[in-house]
Amino acid sequence: GRTSKANPEGEDANWWFSEGRNMLDSWVKFRTGELGWSVWTTPDGKPAIEISMTVHMAGVPVQMGIDRVMVTPDGELVIVDLKTGMYTPSSDLQLALYAVGMEKTFGIRPQYGAYWMARKNVTSPLVELDFYKTQMVEKIVVDFDRARREALFIPNYSHCKMCGFRKDCEWNKEGK
Repeated sequence: GRTSKANPEGEDANWWFSEGRNMLDSWVKFRTGELGWSVWTTPDGKPAIEISMTVHMAGVPVQMGIDRVMVTPDGELVIVDLKTGMYTPSSDLQLALYAVGMEKTFGIRPQYGAYWMARKNVTSPLVELDFYKTQMVEKIVVDFDRARREALFIPNYSHCKMCGFRKDCEWNKEGK
C-alpha cells in the first residue's frame, strides 16, 4: 500500500496482520450484531458464502464470486460484497452483475445489495437493484466483451492516481 505519515512502511504484512485482525473482529460483530441478518442458504443447500459461478449473459461467459448473500429479518435477500479498501465503490454494477447471476443460476434475484466496509465496520446503505434490468446488464457485458476483443480500452480519468499504468500513460496530467 501507499506510504503515509501514519504508515511510513505502507500497508505491509505487519499492518495487515494488525488491521486484518481488527477487520475480522468487526465482521464477527456485524454477523452477530443488531441487524439480525443471517447467511442465505442456496437452493442446493449450501451457505451463500463465496458463491463461485460462471453465468452466460447474452452468450458471454461471466465468472463471478459473490462474497455473501444475507437474509434480513424481513426475509429480503441482500448481496453483500466485502471491501477492505478505503473507499466505497462509486458504481453498483458489480452488485447488479451478481443479481443477474443469481437470477440465472438460482431463479432468485435479490432486490438489494450492499458493501460491507471492513475498515470502517459499516455496511453501506442498501442499493436497490431493480433498476438494473437483466437486458441492461447483458448489454454492458456484451459491449465490454466487444471492447476487450477489439482492444478498445478507454481511460477512466477519475482513477489516474490509482492506475498502475499512469507512469506510461499519455493521458496522465499529473506528470510521469
